[in-house]
Amino acid sequence: MITDDLSNRRILILKSDQAPNILLSRLKKKCNKLIYVPIVKTLPNFCSSKVTQKFNRIDSYTLVIFISPNAVRYTFQFLDDQRMALPDHIEYFAVGLTSANLLSSRVNNVNYPKANFSSEGLLELARFRDVINDRILIFRGGEGSNLLRESLVSQKAEVDYCDIYERQIDGDKLIEAKKNLKCCDCLIVYSAQVLNALGQLINIDNSRDWTELTLLVPSERLASVARGLGYKTIKIAKNSSAECMEIALNDIFS
Repeated sequence: MITDDLSNRRILILKSDQAPNILLSRLKKKCNKLIYVPIVKTLPNFCSSKVTQKFNRIDSYTLVIFISPNAVRYTFQFLDDQRMALPDHIEYFAVGLTSANLLSSRVNNVNYPKANFSSEGLLELARFRDVINDRILIFRGGEGSNLLRESLVSQKAEVDYCDIYERQIDGDKLIEAKKNLKCCDCLIVYSAQVLNALGQLINIDNSRDWTELTLLVPSERLASVARGLGYKTIKIAKNSSAECMEIALNDIFS
């Protein structure tokens, strides 16, 4: 449960404009100074010939991975537009529970890491200990961490990306985010793209004591990026689920 310690904390959440924000909904009733800035715009990438080629060859893949809920949603939209369906013979994997639940509405054989909702958590699954000669397709939203692909390729798997959508930083929202960041107590971020867009903290305000700001992220990988940008006080949640992020937020102000 959320404690009263959050009631007057200035908490800033930076996330996509599309994905439903369960954490935001849970915090609204308890945080009087909660700010949400939809800093990332998501756009379909259906006109790309590379995307079309991947769908035309989808029967040749043995495993398909969905990185995010948006990857599932935009894939469904593309399939519906083209009157196509996902093949039954493929093994489907999702990085997180939300993606897995969405995917399960169309296919039966969906697996996902039960604790660590990340690329690292996915790689811990038994199936990914032996992917020699597997052909794997990863649905994602443009460039990001290559950890998953590099690990699978090192095991002799053939891995392709399908950038089914694009993630763009909204310039006006970035300005708004930086303004709010100067006076907030806690910043919640889910992607390296957002952290890198904000840039070095000293360039946002060189007079603030940034040790007073706590950054909440869902992975050590993001924490590592943040340290390079000047963040001093960082809390890492167990995973990116709303429940675990909420627990971590409670820990910060308990």
